[in-house]
Amino acid sequence: MTAPEPTMRILKYIFIVSILLFIFVTIQVPSRATRPPQQPIELILILLALLNLAMGLNARRLFARLGLANAKRGAQSTPLNQWFTANIWALAMIESCALFAVVLHMLGSSAKMVALLFGCSLLGLIIWSPGTPPTLNDPGGISL
Repeated sequence: MTAPEPTMRILKYIFIVSILLFIFVTIQVPSRATRPPQQPIELILILLALLNLAMGLNARRLFARLGLANAKRGAQSTPLNQWFTANIWALAMIESCALFAVVLHMLGSSAKMVALLFGCSLLGLIIWSPGTPPTLNDPGGISL
């Protein structure tokens, strides 16, 4: 294991703990909404949450393509920086799914939908892997 890889694993566990704290807050703080949100708004928020989750799980592929585009434009970024940025972005996108669950809870959405988004974000973090970081002499960039 290289030096950045344990850092990403530690961050993964920190993000899992933060989602568990979101769940705790959601359980402890009741929703003050007098009625549930309109169904189209609830559906849009759920779809946005799941889209963020999908983008987080595919962040390395997205950033690999972006890195190729930046290389063609002459932007200077090391492969290790691209790897680190892609993984931080992935963790943030996966956690945003849990934040959408908190928002839905505060809006008075059903507990099933809130639990579904929390479950999806936790499952996404559990199956997410940072991949192997590129070495200093690897000109290829992010490995898929």
